[in-house]
Amino acid sequence: MNKHNHIIPCAAAIAAALTLALAGCASLPPGLNATQPYSPTVYAPAGAQTVQQVRTGTIIALQPVMIRASGAEGQTGMGLGALAGGLLGHSVGGGNGRTLATVAGAIGGGIGGDIAAQRLYRVPGVQITVRLTGGYDSGQTIAVTQAQTAPPLAIGEQVEVVGDGWGSSPARVLPLPQQPQAVARNGAHIH
Repeated sequence: MNKHNHIIPCAAAIAAALTLALAGCASLPPGLNATQPYSPTVYAPAGAQTVQQVRTGTIIALQPVMIRASGAEGQTGMGLGALAGGLLGHSVGGGNGRTLATVAGAIGGGIGGDIAAQRLYRVPGVQITVRLTGGYDSGQTIAVTQAQTAPPLAIGEQVEVVGDGWGSSPARVLPLPQQPQAVARNGAHIH
């Protein structure tokens, strides 16, 4: 047996191990992990302990939307699919037929893996239209898209919009916290 016949299976095994190791570093689909990456109540480490602007307003419209995967999740699915398809294709035939089957399997697996990842990483969301109240931007209308909250927000609800400014900066819409009643030193409620 020629010692070069072991090179392709060994290279495939190494590639499979590396791909699986890297895939373990990728995030799980939203339905398979404990948090939703687009949730208004989940912060990435870079978002914690930062100063953000807070505006208040009233929800005037809600539109259900679907938030799909970012490029990283799709690329992971494509890579894993291409690897699996290439390995399956390599197990078919011999010679030029095997090479053709390997290439076709890798292409087909990559396309299938990308489609599967896009479906796994879909998150139900909502576009929230808010009319701002108070301050220099009173009366302006803005829209923020985020994951659906539990309990869901409602039209007419008073909310706060928390963000870093306008434009492409991330923002989130949260129910306006209930203000506790002020209590005087003697225990009487202040109105």
